[in-house]
Amino acid sequence: MLNDGYAEHIVKGKTPTGVMAGMVLGAILIVAGVIAFFIPMLTSIGLLVVIIGGVLFGVFISRKETEYEYIMVNEDVDIARIIAKKSRKKMCSFSNNDVKFIAKSDSIYLDNELQQDSSIKTKDYTSKDPKYADGVYVFVLNKNGKTEFVKLELSDKTIDHVNNFFKGKYKEQ
Repeated sequence: MLNDGYAEHIVKGKTPTGVMAGMVLGAILIVAGVIAFFIPMLTSIGLLVVIIGGVLFGVFISRKETEYEYIMVNEDVDIARIIAKKSRKKMCSFSNNDVKFIAKSDSIYLDNELQQDSSIKTKDYTSKDPKYADGVYVFVLNKNGKTEFVKLELSDKTIDHVNNFFKGKYKEQ
Protein backbone atom coordinates (compact mmCIF):
# COMPACT_ATOMS: atom_id res chain seq x y z
CA MET A 1 0.00 0.00 0.00
CA LEU A 2 1.32 3.40 -0.94
CA ASN A 3 1.25 6.24 1.53
CA ASP A 4 -0.02 9.15 -0.51
CA GLY A 5 0.47 12.58 0.95
CA TYR A 6 -1.13 15.92 0.28
CA ALA A 7 -0.42 19.29 1.85
CA GLU A 8 -1.56 22.73 0.85
CA HIS A 9 -0.54 26.12 2.20
CA ILE A 10 -1.47 29.66 1.20
CA VAL A 11 0.83 32.60 1.95
CA LYS A 12 -0.24 36.20 1.54
CA GLY A 13 2.41 37.98 -0.50
CA LYS A 14 3.27 41.65 -0.72
CA THR A 15 1.67 43.74 -3.42
CA PRO A 16 3.91 43.63 -6.53
CA THR A 17 5.80 46.82 -7.39
CA GLY A 18 4.13 47.08 -10.80
CA VAL A 19 0.68 47.10 -9.21
CA MET A 20 1.71 49.81 -6.75
CA ALA A 21 3.18 51.86 -9.62
CA GLY A 22 -0.07 51.51 -11.58
CA MET A 23 -2.10 52.71 -8.61
CA VAL A 24 0.20 55.72 -8.12
CA LEU A 25 0.05 56.56 -11.84
CA GLY A 26 -3.76 56.38 -11.75
CA ALA A 27 -3.89 58.68 -8.72
CA ILE A 28 -1.50 61.17 -10.38
CA LEU A 29 -3.64 61.21 -13.53
CA ILE A 30 -6.78 61.84 -11.45
CA VAL A 31 -5.15 64.78 -9.65
CA ALA A 32 -3.71 66.19 -12.91
CA GLY A 33 -7.11 65.83 -14.59
CA VAL A 34 -8.89 67.63 -11.75
CA ILE A 35 -6.37 70.48 -11.95
CA ALA A 36 -6.72 70.64 -15.74
CA PHE A 37 -10.51 70.67 -15.37
CA PHE A 38 -10.32 74.09 -13.71
CA ILE A 39 -8.17 75.58 -16.50
CA PRO A 40 -10.64 76.86 -19.17
CA MET A 41 -8.66 75.66 -22.22
CA LEU A 42 -8.03 72.18 -20.75
CA THR A 43 -11.50 71.36 -19.32
CA SER A 44 -12.40 68.63 -21.82
CA ILE A 45 -8.90 67.07 -21.68
CA GLY A 46 -9.04 67.25 -17.87
CA LEU A 47 -12.25 65.23 -17.80
CA LEU A 48 -10.73 62.61 -20.11
CA VAL A 49 -7.57 62.39 -17.96
CA VAL A 50 -9.67 61.96 -14.78
CA ILE A 51 -11.62 59.11 -16.43
CA ILE A 52 -8.44 57.39 -17.67
CA GLY A 53 -6.80 57.81 -14.24
CA GLY A 54 -9.89 56.43 -12.49
CA VAL A 55 -10.04 53.37 -14.73
CA LEU A 56 -6.29 52.77 -14.33
CA PHE A 57 -6.50 53.14 -10.55
CA GLY A 58 -9.52 50.84 -10.37
CA VAL A 59 -7.88 48.12 -12.45
CA PHE A 60 -4.69 48.12 -10.39
CA ILE A 61 -6.36 48.35 -6.98
CA SER A 62 -8.41 45.26 -7.84
CA ARG A 63 -5.12 43.37 -8.39
CA LYS A 64 -3.59 44.46 -5.09
CA GLU A 65 -4.07 41.19 -3.18
CA THR A 66 -1.44 38.57 -3.99
CA GLU A 67 -1.18 35.07 -2.53
CA TYR A 68 1.09 32.12 -3.16
CA GLU A 69 -0.35 28.63 -2.96
CA TYR A 70 1.90 25.64 -2.36
CA ILE A 71 0.45 22.27 -3.24
CA MET A 72 2.52 19.25 -2.26
CA VAL A 73 1.44 15.86 -3.55
CA ASN A 74 3.81 13.07 -2.57
CA GLU A 75 7.20 14.11 -3.98
CA ASP A 76 5.88 16.90 -6.21
CA VAL A 77 5.58 20.59 -5.33
CA ASP A 78 3.52 23.08 -7.36
CA ILE A 79 3.54 26.81 -6.62
CA ALA A 80 0.91 29.17 -8.00
CA ARG A 81 0.39 32.92 -7.66
CA ILE A 82 -3.21 33.98 -7.06
CA ILE A 83 -4.09 37.61 -7.72
CA ALA A 84 -7.21 39.11 -6.13
CA LYS A 85 -8.66 35.59 -5.70
CA LYS A 86 -9.53 35.76 -9.43
CA SER A 87 -6.55 34.85 -11.56
CA ARG A 88 -4.14 32.02 -10.94
CA LYS A 89 -0.78 31.44 -12.59
CA LYS A 90 1.53 28.48 -12.10
CA MET A 91 4.90 29.91 -11.07
CA CYS A 92 7.08 26.91 -10.32
CA SER A 93 6.99 23.14 -10.16
CA PHE A 94 9.55 20.57 -9.04
CA SER A 95 9.84 17.06 -7.68
CA ASN A 96 12.06 15.26 -5.18
CA ASN A 97 14.44 14.29 -8.01
CA ASP A 98 15.17 18.01 -8.63
CA VAL A 99 15.93 18.76 -4.96
CA LYS A 100 19.58 18.66 -3.89
CA PHE A 101 18.74 19.64 -0.32
CA ILE A 102 16.44 21.79 1.81
CA ALA A 103 17.71 24.27 4.39
CA LYS A 104 16.57 27.22 6.49
CA SER A 105 17.10 30.58 4.79
CA ASP A 106 20.05 31.45 7.07
CA SER A 107 21.85 28.11 6.67
CA ILE A 108 25.58 27.88 6.05
CA TYR A 109 24.86 25.26 3.37
CA LEU A 110 23.28 27.99 1.22
CA ASP A 111 26.37 30.16 1.66
CA ASN A 112 28.51 27.23 0.49
CA GLU A 113 26.36 26.85 -2.64
CA LEU A 114 26.66 30.59 -3.38
CA GLN A 115 30.45 30.43 -2.96
CA GLN A 116 30.62 27.64 -5.53
CA ASP A 117 28.33 29.49 -7.97
CA SER A 118 27.46 33.15 -7.37
CA SER A 119 25.06 33.21 -10.35
CA ILE A 120 22.41 31.08 -8.60
CA LYS A 121 18.94 32.56 -9.15
CA THR A 122 16.52 32.79 -6.24
CA LYS A 123 12.77 32.53 -6.65
CA ASP A 124 11.01 33.93 -3.59
CA TYR A 125 7.42 32.81 -2.99
CA THR A 126 7.12 34.03 0.60
CA SER A 127 5.23 36.84 2.31
CA LYS A 128 8.56 38.67 2.91
CA ASP A 129 7.21 39.49 6.37
CA PRO A 130 10.03 39.53 8.98
CA LYS A 131 7.81 37.94 11.65
CA TYR A 132 7.52 34.77 9.52
CA ALA A 133 11.23 34.63 8.63
CA ASP A 134 11.75 31.65 10.93
CA GLY A 135 9.45 29.52 8.76
CA VAL A 136 11.27 30.23 5.48
CA TYR A 137 12.94 27.23 3.88
CA VAL A 138 15.04 27.15 0.73
CA PHE A 139 14.73 24.25 -1.67
CA VAL A 140 18.01 23.98 -3.57
CA LEU A 141 17.14 22.59 -6.98
CA ASN A 142 19.28 21.17 -9.74
CA LYS A 143 17.24 21.68 -12.90
CA ASN A 144 18.81 21.11 -16.31
CA GLY A 145 22.28 21.22 -14.78
CA LYS A 146 21.70 24.62 -13.17
CA THR A 147 21.26 25.28 -9.48
CA GLU A 148 18.43 27.51 -8.28
CA PHE A 149 16.98 28.44 -4.91
CA VAL A 150 13.23 28.38 -4.26
CA LYS A 151 12.16 30.07 -1.03
CA LEU A 152 8.95 28.85 0.58
CA GLU A 153 7.28 29.80 3.85
CA LEU A 154 6.19 26.45 5.26
CA SER A 155 3.50 25.68 7.84
CA ASP A 156 3.60 22.79 10.33
CA LYS A 157 1.58 20.62 7.94
CA THR A 158 3.87 21.30 4.96
CA ILE A 159 6.97 20.74 7.12
CA ASP A 160 5.59 17.33 8.12
CA HIS A 161 4.95 16.56 4.45
CA VAL A 162 8.53 17.55 3.52
CA ASN A 163 9.92 15.38 6.33
CA ASN A 164 7.89 12.39 5.06
CA PHE A 165 8.52 12.68 1.31
CA PHE A 166 11.89 14.44 1.09
CA LYS A 167 13.70 12.19 3.55
CA GLY A 168 17.39 12.90 3.98
CA LYS A 169 17.21 16.16 2.04
CA TYR A 170 16.70 18.55 4.99
CA LYS A 171 19.96 19.94 6.35
CA GLU A 172 19.97 21.58 9.73
CA GLN A 173 22.37 24.51 10.14
